[in-house]
Amino acid sequence: MVAESASASNIFADSLVYRLFFKGLVSDETTTDMEEIVKAGFGIAICDEANTLLYNMKKLLNGDDVINPEEVEIKALICVLNVSIQMELRNVMICCGDYQIFQILTGRGKPQPNIVHLVEQVQHLRGKLSSTEVVLVPRADVIILAIEAIGGETCCICRENTDADRMFFTDNCFHRQCFSCVNRHVQRMLLCGISPTCLHFPCNSELTFESCSKVLTPNLIEFWKRKIEEDLVPAADKIYCPYRRCSMLMSKTALSRETNQSNVRACVKCCRLFCIDCKVPSHSGLSCADYKKLNPEPLYDVKLKSLANKKKWRQCVQCSNLVELFEGCNHITCRYIYIASN
Repeated sequence: MVAESASASNIFADSLVYRLFFKGLVSDETTTDMEEIVKAGFGIAICDEANTLLYNMKKLLNGDDVINPEEVEIKALICVLNVSIQMELRNVMICCGDYQIFQILTGRGKPQPNIVHLVEQVQHLRGKLSSTEVVLVPRADVIILAIEAIGGETCCICRENTDADRMFFTDNCFHRQCFSCVNRHVQRMLLCGISPTCLHFPCNSELTFESCSKVLTPNLIEFWKRKIEEDLVPAADKIYCPYRRCSMLMSKTALSRETNQSNVRACVKCCRLFCIDCKVPSHSGLSCADYKKLNPEPLYDVKLKSLANKKKWRQCVQCSNLVELFEGCNHITCRYIYIASN
């Protein structure tokens, strides 16, 4: 689709520098019949110095005619340069989102033999303009142009055909999956206590909260925020509110003494008092030892310890988590190095 744009020379001031954005994309997909297909396309945009959009275009290419992503990228640049010349622009800034292409355009890199003729065409078109400064911009600023040009994509995880605006791309590797798959993946990873990574095997690019928040459910966003806060507290400094309807995570060092008793603290969420030494509700007037005698461990704690002994689980000496030796030597890492006993 091409947006209507005026091309009269008196519309565009000679002193202004216009920004040219371009991005090409090649996507390998598998149909429901397990047929491999290639989709390619590019998008271009021209903006003024105030980032007002003056022109944009998206074009779907024949995948059979496309050899590699660099070729599509250069074709997108050729297209936006041609449009700039037709609009009689004089000074342009070429905003490039691909580092390799940026190196080629600035003379620091050598083009592959199969795109030499395209690069020569680019340089010829640049010569028709008064100035063509090349700047490197984040890929995230331009890749949406190409994704929209291709249109619907097949999610590599669920194999469902999805609209381009419902596809998520990872900041670092730019692998693409549908919003639903990303949402389920992040939820599973967080529930396992693992930082979410790219779904594309074997890529391990980290998924950031900022980039994922637009595709996650409100409950999952809140859950991830809590995990980020938990990760900021050192394992040895973590303490949870002993009241079951609260269980707020807190930092021992950040808690202030609430009474003249050195071991009494108040939960930052429910404000109820508890003993920081034995991690139970406040037992004013009783020592920790006396309280334990009068209040034996609940049945579920006894059952858990019995199960841990049966399964030969061990408790981390620093964070108190139960850990299991699955395979390998007797060294177990649970935030701290712990040597499991036989």
